[in-house]
Amino acid sequence: MFNNLKKIILILPFITMLSCSESHIFSDKKNLNAALNDLFKGDFYSCNLIDDNDLENKKNSNTTVNLIYTDTMIGLIYKRDKWDHGNSIFIKKNENDNEFVLSSFYSESDFDRSILNIKHTAYFDKENLKVNLFDLVNHDNYGCMKLEKILSEAMKKEILKNFLLQKNADRQ
Repeated sequence: MFNNLKKIILILPFITMLSCSESHIFSDKKNLNAALNDLFKGDFYSCNLIDDNDLENKKNSNTTVNLIYTDTMIGLIYKRDKWDHGNSIFIKKNENDNEFVLSSFYSESDFDRSILNIKHTAYFDKENLKVNLFDLVNHDNYGCMKLEKILSEAMKKEILKNFLLQKNADRQ
């Protein structure tokens, strides 16, 4: 009996340490922090604009986008969008689909997965990204490459820090 109690006492702190080690503190905003921890476990991609014949559309496009993919959401980091943001989080629309919809802005309040802007969508099939960050009609097309095993934990944390300041004006 005493040996079993001793084992339980030794195992409990170990389990507690394991559960804490996978959670990082990025922000004091509870929901944003949870979303960033989910993204931390995701796959990281680098995406480049695929040459488009529409020069006017290309002029307003981001030439590169960093993308973090999970089964339920994607996080995008870019130069700018129509709201002068440098990043956004999209939530998966349907479980069996590659379509994601823009979620809430979190520059002033906490991130909210239930607030969705269904007019701004992204499609991602793990090789190609189509996203409309500037208008409702034109989607920019990007070819994406997964960053296989080259990112350390520290590098992933640095990339995710981009989500702490959503507005470009706050980055200056």
